[in-house]
Amino acid sequence: MKISLNWLTDYVDVSLPTSELADVFKRIGLPVEEVIETDTDIVLDLEVTSNRGDCLGHLGVARELAAATGKPFKPPQIGDLPTDSKASELTRIDVLDADLCPRYTARVIRGVKVGPSPAWMVERLEAVGMRSINNIVDATNYVLMEYSQPLHSFDYDKLDENRIVVRRATGGEMMVSIDETKCELDDSMLVIADARKPVAIAGVMGGLNTEVAESTVNVLIESAQFDPLSVRRTSRKLQLMSDSNYRFERGVDPVAIDEASLRACQLIVASGGGKVAEGLVDVWAKPHTPAKVAMRPKRCDTVLGIEIPPGRQEEILAGLGLAPVRADDDFVCTIPSYRADLSREIDLIEEVGRIHGYDKIPVGGQVTHAVAGDTLATRIRRMAGEALAMAGFDEAVTFTFVDDAEAELFGHARHVTVDKLTRKTSNVLRPTLLPSLLAACKSNQDVGNDEACLFEIAACFPAAEGEGQGRLPDEYTELAMISTDDLLELRGALETLVQRLAPQASLTVSPHAHPHLAAGRSATVLLDGKAIGAIGQVSEKIQHHYGLERPIAAAAVKFQPLIDAAQLVRTYEPLPRFPAVRRDLSIIVDEPVTWQQLSEAIAGIDQPLRQVMDYVTTYRGKPVPAGRKSVTVALEYRAADRTLRGEEVDSQVEEILAALRKDFSAELRA
Repeated sequence: MKISLNWLTDYVDVSLPTSELADVFKRIGLPVEEVIETDTDIVLDLEVTSNRGDCLGHLGVARELAAATGKPFKPPQIGDLPTDSKASELTRIDVLDADLCPRYTARVIRGVKVGPSPAWMVERLEAVGMRSINNIVDATNYVLMEYSQPLHSFDYDKLDENRIVVRRATGGEMMVSIDETKCELDDSMLVIADARKPVAIAGVMGGLNTEVAESTVNVLIESAQFDPLSVRRTSRKLQLMSDSNYRFERGVDPVAIDEASLRACQLIVASGGGKVAEGLVDVWAKPHTPAKVAMRPKRCDTVLGIEIPPGRQEEILAGLGLAPVRADDDFVCTIPSYRADLSREIDLIEEVGRIHGYDKIPVGGQVTHAVAGDTLATRIRRMAGEALAMAGFDEAVTFTFVDDAEAELFGHARHVTVDKLTRKTSNVLRPTLLPSLLAACKSNQDVGNDEACLFEIAACFPAAEGEGQGRLPDEYTELAMISTDDLLELRGALETLVQRLAPQASLTVSPHAHPHLAAGRSATVLLDGKAIGAIGQVSEKIQHHYGLERPIAAAAVKFQPLIDAAQLVRTYEPLPRFPAVRRDLSIIVDEPVTWQQLSEAIAGIDQPLRQVMDYVTTYRGKPVPAGRKSVTVALEYRAADRTLRGEEVDSQVEEILAALRKDFSAELRA
């Protein structure tokens, strides 16, 4: 933000040397990035944070400087202006979307003469990087740089029916902006229209067909407040940038809208003559109610680490325009409309520290803290990451928030959200990590990496069970995995992880429907018989939502049961001295028979020599009869004291086949 010292002097004493003035600005959070000296002025380029929209104008900066130096703040004085008629008789405003336009005002000036601006105004505008257009447009730009309130001037006689309609654009509407850009509008964009057509893009730029020209005699001055997010989206979609949208995106003072409009009228009448229609046409959906915030002086001292006398604290708060009032031992401040960034006690404490001077907080020679060793959970988390990395998975660190639609896709109709005033999009605390990982998978796909195996261990926040407002979410740590490889590979990685953490635990899966997983490719994950999560193929609906081209296997389990089952004591056993004998059996069974049933039947047969039983594959098709399938299982046998003979293993296998024939009418596939 470029600030002219000549201009700033109108509102506050800036007699300090430039270097000292730069130090003051740095101390109060407005560091000077560059000092530019011209023939007649000195311009300071200040760095202004996005939450301080009030400092994007000379008045806001002057108010800060006055508070920091104790000098009086002198805002411009607007006296009586020549008037005729009534504004309400000359124009009308219809706001059809109050959410996107909380306040819209209009004033009318008749009988103006368009011409060049006074030299002093041209000099000041050029000093801060603005080009002089004419006395009408320059006056609105002057107020923009003075109040940080964007204004727009319409040729009143070019407005159909001389009225304003604030509405969303309809699909297919076109408008040419004042920089001659052809804008194709849609219904996501707010426009300023007359009775027939759009004449400006709300908060971004005016239209060419109603701009003030040399022939203009009557002017309508717009001063309004628009939704910051709507302005930002429209500006980016149309690729139109302006000083106006830069300020609207950071928020404007809803109360000063009237004063800024009147100030523009004062400047226009002074340079172009004319008379201002009496009154203001004002559509204000919800007039501003000042917030009250309390601050405890002792708490301020504790947070800042120094003692600041309560009288000094009160002086600082008053100097910032916060009107502190003592209530017992606290200060209760009335937050002015231009300081929307102040809403909590800690904000007021920061203001006191900022103006008092952070340089007055002593710097200690040493900082000490107790060193704590790894907790059990930390060690297990690290082991889990190592195991999954060895299985070919990369760890992802994703954002905690998702959209409403994403939460509902995963079967969470009720979810925990933050206030939409604080965060308007992606404001749902994720009920599971899977939406975040799928979004990461899509990002990889978009840059050409269509093979992704990702995992994350982090908190998720499903809504608490039961009714009642204000219930805290059931926060817990979740392990989530996604893979573009086969589902078996994903399950194998999960089993490897459990074997690494808890070799004595039993991980099984049980077929079960889950809303985010494909029918027939979905199961519940069980650890020692207790459900801890789900595994399966992501449903087509979710895959389409994220625009993923390859099938995705996914798993999400609670991490705490793995911590509880973990065995960190190292154990070992000697390597086997004698070879194993492997048998692969392809068993034909009826279609409804599951692998879980077969594995449980085989496990129920007491065979001390059998050491491994693994699922291999399932086959359907010729020559297997319709309604049946072939399931292949791998068996390994080993003796600790000798090499097994084939006859011994064959008898063990025959025992298994006999049991399967009896229980499932199984046949050995030739």
